[in-house]
Amino acid sequence: MKSHNRGFWLSALGFGLWGFACLAPGIIGAQSREPRAGSTQPVSDSLAFFRALDFEGAGRHREAAPLFRQALRTEQRVSALLGLERVYAELQWTDSLLAPLAQLIREFPGEPVFRAAQLRSLQALDRQDDVAAAFERWVREAPRDPSPYREYARLLLQRGQAVRADSVLLRARRELGAGGELHLETAQARAATGQWEESARAWRLALVSAPYLEQAAAYALAPAPVPVRDAIRAQFFAPPLLVAARRAVATLESTWGSPANGWLALKDLPPDSAGAAAWLDFAQRAEAEERWTHAREAFGAVLRYQHSPEVALRAAVAALNSGDPGGALAIAPLTGGGADSARVARTLLPVHVRALAALGRPSSAERLVTSYERFLTPTGRAALARSIAFGWVRVGDMGRARGALSVAGPDADSSDAAGWLALYAGDVASARKLLRGGADASPELALALALVARLKVDSAPALGAAFLTLARGDTASAATALAGTAERFPEVASLALYTAGQWRARRGDHLNAIPLWKRVVEQYAMSAEAPAANLEWSRALTRGGDRTGAASRLEHMILTYPQSALVPQARRELELLRNTMPTP
Repeated sequence: MKSHNRGFWLSALGFGLWGFACLAPGIIGAQSREPRAGSTQPVSDSLAFFRALDFEGAGRHREAAPLFRQALRTEQRVSALLGLERVYAELQWTDSLLAPLAQLIREFPGEPVFRAAQLRSLQALDRQDDVAAAFERWVREAPRDPSPYREYARLLLQRGQAVRADSVLLRARRELGAGGELHLETAQARAATGQWEESARAWRLALVSAPYLEQAAAYALAPAPVPVRDAIRAQFFAPPLLVAARRAVATLESTWGSPANGWLALKDLPPDSAGAAAWLDFAQRAEAEERWTHAREAFGAVLRYQHSPEVALRAAVAALNSGDPGGALAIAPLTGGGADSARVARTLLPVHVRALAALGRPSSAERLVTSYERFLTPTGRAALARSIAFGWVRVGDMGRARGALSVAGPDADSSDAAGWLALYAGDVASARKLLRGGADASPELALALALVARLKVDSAPALGAAFLTLARGDTASAATALAGTAERFPEVASLALYTAGQWRARRGDHLNAIPLWKRVVEQYAMSAEAPAANLEWSRALTRGGDRTGAASRLEHMILTYPQSALVPQARRELELLRNTMPTP
């Protein structure tokens, strides 16, 4: 029967957050359709259930069905019913389940699993009047039980009938009082009808007894438009402080594109195990998304609650990547590795060498590496030489940078670090060859590879100077220098201009980044960078408060580059902008 196809049951799985009973698809089948339980060999009632599970697991549903039916006569009747529901869903025999279910309900009128299975089966068969009648019988026979309201509301929500589901829940509150056990269903129904603040209030109440629903709350409230988000935040921030509510709103903030607000929701949690778990989870997500400042703060909060060498190391790396090498040295001192020098060399030493190089202290980094020399592998030594070389670049001593690589042996001299030094010197031919084999997967390497691959010359001192200026920490001058290469090297002009705009935006200079992206869009409209330049231009306008101009820019991109991989992202940002713009 088409009426209870797998799509229905997969949608039921989506509502599995409301209870394990909703996970079971389908129900009992007709005796005439099943092979007899003894067609192979007799099975006792006590063993029938376990044999049925084995057959189900092997995909032998026809053989599992009679054994599940047989097990309905045992103490395992509830589990057997759910198993029979699953296999009959696979066999498309749900209509045959109704008679056995009716018998079970007569024998065990107080068992809600059987009543809920009856509602699901009638729903699967699209017998809506019978679903409503079964619900009313359940209410009459269990007048103080919230279960019938809960199950019926869930089914209505699955069918997209959120208004009817909400009316069922309102009736439950009238009949049962406050309806403390129906907060979850109320939250879902209110979200589905666009009552966002009321949904948030119900989610907050549901999280008191079911903190594991925090992800479900964030998912349900994610589509809320911008004007109501402050009201949602207020519900989750309301006293008394609830850790699950704060975690939910932190996830929401990340979904809404404001992860900084997510950290604000968590940073004042009590310093206990629950708070530390929330901080660690946030830190790990920030780390995965390369939001290093947030990762560093969250890891730091975990450390203040309980020190851990592993967390300290990750906090130090986050500090280093967020531009605070001094903080990295303080967070994870070399003494944190204890007396195990080999472990220190493997874990903490690379962080300290990178930090010293970033601070312009390559000599100190070299001395530190020498003190741990006997604990280093050739690969580890080459990686450290690369960091030291960049330290010498930062202080302007290219000769010492080359010398640092040569000390590490021939492997380092042919590494991607050597490729960077070649690029800084404008030796495009060598950079092209050496950078290609680099193990670094950073955006900077991807950019350098793209530029040298497109260049038709083997020497470009101006381009090298731009990257050298960037390596020395002068992003503004590097952006100006890179943009200046556009006229000299037309084959990389669009990429150079787009990247120079990104470098300026990285410093917060969006006003001066826009003219560069504008040149890409107008002068190099057919380039690979044009859609991305459109998108960045729109974001810069949004930051400047020009939402109308930003929306116009996104519309232009979507219409001009419909095949671009960035179009779905542009559509999402356009929708968000429209939600914040006043209605004309």
